[in-house]
Amino acid sequence: MAYIDTLKAEGRSLVIMGDMNIAPKDIDIGIGEVNAKRWLKNRKTSFLPEEREWYSDLMSRELTDTYRLHYPESTELYSWFDYRSRGFDDDPKRGLRIDHILCTPDLVEYCVDAGISYELRAMEKPSDHAPIWTAFDLNKV
Repeated sequence: MAYIDTLKAEGRSLVIMGDMNIAPKDIDIGIGEVNAKRWLKNRKTSFLPEEREWYSDLMSRELTDTYRLHYPESTELYSWFDYRSRGFDDDPKRGLRIDHILCTPDLVEYCVDAGISYELRAMEKPSDHAPIWTAFDLNKV
């Protein structure tokens, strides 16, 4: 976090992305209520209070979740799927949105879309994560 603070203090525009292993809101949990409660009980989750507290601390640096910017209430797409329970193969799919692309306020107006691509995740022997993406229209700059 200190590095982010340093870069922001220098006036840098930032895009921070990665597998954060945190589903920040309940709408980012798509594994069903029974499974979510079991995961919390066993402390095998990506939505423990301390995990969400860390994410909240990160977001307090005036960062915007680019996916939620465009799809604030969506519960249709997730970025991670458990191989064992074959959540990607279900309809609707069962997973978590734990991969994120965040940006600083100066980039929000240039963020034209964001999403999660299932095509690669549907291939034979894929990662348990689906690729995430954000499109910025830098011609506006």
